[in-house]
Amino acid sequence: MPTESEWYVFNYYRHLATKQENLAYQHLVSTFKATHGRTDSASQMEARRNASPARRDWFTSDPEILRLASEGLDVFVERVAQRILAEHRNEITFNNCPKCGALTRTPKAKQCRFCGFDWHPIW
Repeated sequence: MPTESEWYVFNYYRHLATKQENLAYQHLVSTFKATHGRTDSASQMEARRNASPARRDWFTSDPEILRLASEGLDVFVERVAQRILAEHRNEITFNNCPKCGALTRTPKAKQCRFCGFDWHPIW
């Protein structure tokens, strides 16, 4: 299960993912939607097999992309976030609450969702 920090990196720094990683993510999200929350390799095959003609392009048969997605969404998010963090550490900023130190919901947040502290500028 990805940590809060890994989800933060994945969600807000996905532009640093590779083209193959973005295609694998699209494949996994399509699988998630088609199988009501499952993303393991069996559900990926099931979703591709049962896709309507209009939705077949949501899925991939590229072996490299399927390899990236093979262990499901959670493992994929962990791996991509860790790679992005390792390769682009100087480009990533964690926005932590100045009062309690918790990670905020977004990189631009100015109010802590945990302790409620607000650091918006006073006009």
